[in-house]
Formats: sequence, C-alpha cells, structure tokens
Amino acid sequence: MRTGRLDLAGAADAIAALGADVVAVQEIDRELPRTGGVDQVAELATRTGLHGVFAPALLGDPDTRWTSVPVTDPGGPGYGIGLLSRPPLTAVRRIALPGGGDGERSPNASLRNPGYDREPRIALAATLSVGGVEVVVATVHLSYLPWRGLAQVRAAGAAVAAGGGPAALIGDFNLPAWPVRLALGDGWVHAGGRPTYPAWNPRLQVDQMLVRGGLTVRDVGVGAAATSDHLPLFATVALPEGVSEKPGIRVLLG
Repeated sequence: MRTGRLDLAGAADAIAALGADVVAVQEIDRELPRTGGVDQVAELATRTGLHGVFAPALLGDPDTRWTSVPVTDPGGPGYGIGLLSRPPLTAVRRIALPGGGDGERSPNASLRNPGYDREPRIALAATLSVGGVEVVVATVHLSYLPWRGLAQVRAAGAAVAAGGGPAALIGDFNLPAWPVRLALGDGWVHAGGRPTYPAWNPRLQVDQMLVRGGLTVRDVGVGAAATSDHLPLFATVALPEGVSEKPGIRVLLG
C-alpha cells in the first residue's frame, strides 16, 4: 500500500508473520499480463511453504474482457480466489454462485463506480484433516450489489453446509455483518470482528467468518495494514466438543 506496486514477497511475509494454518485470499490473479503472468496462489504457496489451491471466478481479465468458467477449468489467465493451508487440502471444489456471466469493462468506467456487476462469483471449498477431524473450509468474494450478494451468501452457505460436518465460511462478503447473519440463519455462528475496509481508514467489516458443525471461535482480531487495501481478519477456531486434544486452527482471511 505504501509503494503502489505489486509485492507478492511482501504479501508472503505478511502471511507468514501471522502464523496462520489456513489462509483465504481474494481478488487474486493467475497468469494475467497485468500482474506479470504469475500464478499468484502458486507463488504465495511456494514462498510460505503452504499448500495452495486456486479457483477462477472468470477467465480473462476483469479489467477488460472475460468469459465464464466451464465445468472443468481449462487453465490459463484468470481471476478468482484461493486457499493456502498447512495441512493438505482435499476434496477441492469450485461452487458457482448466482449472477454474472461473460462481460467486458467499459474503458470509461470509473473504478469508484464500476456500474452493474457482471462478474461471475464463486465459492472455493476444500477439506482438511485436523486432529483426525475432517473440516470444510470455504472462501468467497461476493458481489458489491447487495441483493445479488445476499443470494450468493445463501447459495454458498447451503453448499458448504450440505455435508453436515464442521465447516467455516470466510471471505470478502462485500456486505455488513448483520445481513450476512440473517441470510445464513440458524446453524451458522458469526465470529464477529471489527472494520477491515479500507485499510487506511477502516469503516466497514466486509471481511467475515462464520462457523458451524460444532466449531467454536476462541478469538478473533484484525491485523495491521500491510500489502492489501483490506486489513487481515484472523481467528483461532476450536474443534467440536468430544474431540481428543482439541487443537485449534489459526485461520487468516487476506
């Protein structure tokens, strides 16, 4: 944020300093010319020593022109979300959410008022084993249009909760906390927190975490400004009651 240039090494250092076991990242590129053709999740995974997975929300460049992603990701330049994890990630799945499609950005569109949101939005879910317990972790980056974001919250929550076991839903919801709580309803527990956006003068908590299936949040906090326009939200999440030795998972939302 101080230099105004891309700094993946700085981002990796900031992630490592927080000591997280699971990291969710949003608005991240794969092989796009605007960010040097780098697979950013793969690069962050290499630099931090974590396992990494990426899921494209769209193929192409969200600054110019893009297409929707088919059922099978063909690879190549894309933009989306990712997970980094100390334990291996299994059962990785990309979940398409309502709204969006093929589109292009008008060259005259202001970044402050990008107009009608045509970007496809997704959830990325994966399973990790902690103390012998299978936990589903999912991340999202939702629409800035409130009515569309709420429909996406419901769809993501239903997909992640379908397995019935311990799960965490984390990400940039682009919504205040109270409508997210209402949209997901019973079964999900909001972790709380404080404003995360914008990093230089936080006024809104758009970055949020919810848990279910016996998971409990031991603590939640917000880190200092680093390489993002959002502050990092982090929490320690405990396994369900009755699990021996009950280790905690340190989760960071980037």
